[in-house]
Amino acid sequence: MEIIDFHLHPGYDFHKRDHGVDIDTERFRRDLEDCGITSCCGSYISERMNGRPLEEYERIVPELNREVCKIKELYGDFFVPGIHIHPSFVEMSCREIEKYAKLGVKLIGELVPYMMSWKDCATKGFLEIMEVASQYGMTVNIHPTTYEDMHKLCDLVPKEINLVWAHFSGYGGYDEHIRMIKEHENVYFDTSAHGCDRVGIIKSAVEKIGSEKLLFGTDYPGIGPSSDIAAIMFEDITDRDRENIFSLNAKRLLGL
Repeated sequence: MEIIDFHLHPGYDFHKRDHGVDIDTERFRRDLEDCGITSCCGSYISERMNGRPLEEYERIVPELNREVCKIKELYGDFFVPGIHIHPSFVEMSCREIEKYAKLGVKLIGELVPYMMSWKDCATKGFLEIMEVASQYGMTVNIHPTTYEDMHKLCDLVPKEINLVWAHFSGYGGYDEHIRMIKEHENVYFDTSAHGCDRVGIIKSAVEKIGSEKLLFGTDYPGIGPSSDIAAIMFEDITDRDRENIFSLNAKRLLGL
């Protein structure tokens, strides 16, 4: 069965501090392929972007986007790059979208506001950027903020954008997540970073909102991929549901 990891992060180096593990580019791909993952998506995240003074992100964001495209050059079709933007720097962010859209990039994110000195997404600056993203048919993956902000953004984001919140139930909030999906045709969740390893959670979600609204993700290398794959395989859902979650939904949203 084809498996697309919709949510991971090349360049992620926090595990070196936490676990002393060094995951180079060769091991990065080998770990995923050994688990049966056939391709993957995500943004470049590293310690150097975390908690910097706000004014530095006008420089840092383009640097991260250049790094993720180097990874694309290295891995080829195995990797789908996701770019960063920043709502405090609207002009820069719009230029980045336009630049990379012309190169075929269809994914923004995962965006991680708490790392990059911003908090809410339903703001004037962020929505201005989303208007430009909508012109290029972008899919946007965002780390959860507050329920209030998430619901507001779901209401306000252009309907042409596929909005994928990260970590379905991984930070709690199962009922709120289900509600967002039910109320908005263009809102999805990825399954990364635990939550979906709770017995019955995927089956329950499929019964409530269908398997077409969930995208498989791991958050690797922050989290090992094998347990997340096992969680989807374990659930009492159909093979078609598994195919939707593992690959077909990502293919549809990203035009793969």
